[in-house]
Amino acid sequence: MSKKNITIADTYQKDNFNKELILQKMTWFLAIVSFLLYANTLNHGFVLDDIAVIEQNKLVQKGLAGIPELFSTLYWQGYWDSNAGLYRPMSLIAFAIEWQLAPNNPFIHHFFNVLYYALSIVLLFKVLYYYLKGYNVWIPFFIVLLFAVHPIHTEVVANIKSRDEIFCFLFFTLSIYLLLIKEQKIFQIFGIVFFLFCLLSKEAGILFLPILVFLFWLKYKKEKSILFSKIIPIISISALWLLLHRYIILSSPFKRIEYSYLDNSLFGCDDVMTKTATGFTIFARYIIKAIYPYTMSYDYSFNQIPCVPLSSLSFIVSLLLIGILFFLIYFFRKRNSIISLGILFFFTTIFLGSNIVVLIGTTMGDRLLYTPVLGMIIAVVFLLLYFSENKTLKTFYHPSIYFLCFVFLLFSFKTYNRNKVWKSNASLFTEDLLNAPNSARVNFNYATVLFNQLPSDVELQQQQLPLVIDAYKTALAIDPKDKGSLTNLGVCYYRIKDYEKSIETTKKALALAKEDYSLKANLADAYFRNNNLDKAIAIYKELIQNNYILENTYNYYGAALFSKKEYTQSIAVFKEGLKMNKSSVELWMNYGNTLAASGNLKGAITAFEKAYELNPNEKNALKFLTMAHQQLGNTEKANHYYAEFIKK
Repeated sequence: MSKKNITIADTYQKDNFNKELILQKMTWFLAIVSFLLYANTLNHGFVLDDIAVIEQNKLVQKGLAGIPELFSTLYWQGYWDSNAGLYRPMSLIAFAIEWQLAPNNPFIHHFFNVLYYALSIVLLFKVLYYYLKGYNVWIPFFIVLLFAVHPIHTEVVANIKSRDEIFCFLFFTLSIYLLLIKEQKIFQIFGIVFFLFCLLSKEAGILFLPILVFLFWLKYKKEKSILFSKIIPIISISALWLLLHRYIILSSPFKRIEYSYLDNSLFGCDDVMTKTATGFTIFARYIIKAIYPYTMSYDYSFNQIPCVPLSSLSFIVSLLLIGILFFLIYFFRKRNSIISLGILFFFTTIFLGSNIVVLIGTTMGDRLLYTPVLGMIIAVVFLLLYFSENKTLKTFYHPSIYFLCFVFLLFSFKTYNRNKVWKSNASLFTEDLLNAPNSARVNFNYATVLFNQLPSDVELQQQQLPLVIDAYKTALAIDPKDKGSLTNLGVCYYRIKDYEKSIETTKKALALAKEDYSLKANLADAYFRNNNLDKAIAIYKELIQNNYILENTYNYYGAALFSKKEYTQSIAVFKEGLKMNKSSVELWMNYGNTLAASGNLKGAITAFEKAYELNPNEKNALKFLTMAHQQLGNTEKANHYYAEFIKK
């Protein structure tokens, strides 16, 4: 071999080595940035639906033993007995394994959320590097970097429940890597399995099927026999998943829930055309948020995004924006097909979430942009390079690159700060009142945060309750039929002793749920406090007949009868109450008073002595014991109890 050939070979090897070294550094940089950016979520607690899928999920709490049941039941079945038409076992199984390792510890779940996210970023870089190998390596790097730090992802990564989104995208990316980049047969098998995992993570994974088929066509379009041999297994596994999904949903013993305007405000629109117009405005919002999330919220339910007619300006502007994207698809189909493909990827993966054709279980959600935003980032980066005449990124030192670096820093800062909001329900509900002020649910949740933070001190409660009442009134101004707000507002009025308003508000709530015994109990207590004794007694009777008995049910029921001087019935009620709660000082005291009023002083003394035994600080017991013994002529004991009363 000549000296010249040796030099060329050495240079080639050196170039390859340098390229591999750069790739490794880029990969590690992306992984580290992805993990560190969300590291401030590791000490967060359980937030929103984390409570339903982890903290209070009886199947997840079984740990490894719960996996078979999680795989064969509905998504929410470990928490509530309703059929929402969802079957997503993969994230629940992961939660069960983590619970086995560290029970009731949100840290481990947050840690794995961030870890899986970082892993998906690394895989995405490998996949995009393969498909964009004709371009400078910095192009896929910046695409993945912007995807990694995009603020819209905070709801997914910071909220443990959204592991389903992370898994769906992770397994989809992994299936591409194994099916289309790796060639060995064993990888092909694993690729099919991982696509099944994608489908088992979230139903929206089926939207990836046409993307996979397209990628297969792209690679094997000249080899039809190979193309079909690759596509058939993927279609078959999708059909298998569909059958399993339908079987689990249809075989459930629980009634299928029906979504309402409370879940998706479009259900409250007047007609189909209005629903469609509103769907297009939601689609436009997704487009804008994918480019820059100007505002983010955990909820966009009624009436944050109001229904709009076809004649509205927002619908016309939305159509114009969507039309521009279609024009870009057409314009760049030959000039730069990557731009067209990026926009098509966005359209394909977000279309279902727009509510244009089918109404889903939510009006809008930042989490639904988790995967679609990738397509928009690809399109925007290539558009930037195209119009800045730096189409292949021949030089790193270019204004377009400086701009991308600026966006990276801007997104990182916004993401880091948004993460903090997801620390707890209190911080999230308070912050997002500013981001979604017209959502009845957001206002209700904020009011409930204030309600739950009320101090135990009665005087301080009285000072703070007006603020809570105003918050619930705001929620009701948006949705007058919000049962939760009506219920809690009734409780607030009860606590400030405005029993008339408590009765009025609770009756409105009860009209929305006529068999809600908790509401009936609240109403009975308000009637009792307002001296509407007959109405209170009637409801207490109904509650007891239906075995809905709270701490004060027998107490207030007996006291109402006592106030009507129906002592015999009152005594019977107190006796029944004491059978269920022998340690209730208040029941013993009221029982004693009723016995005394009926002339049974000896029985009353026994009841007061029992109350004093249970609570030696109960001064009234000593007072009534003194009075009872005086009436019986037992001066010695009367003086004894009076002396004890004076000491207290």
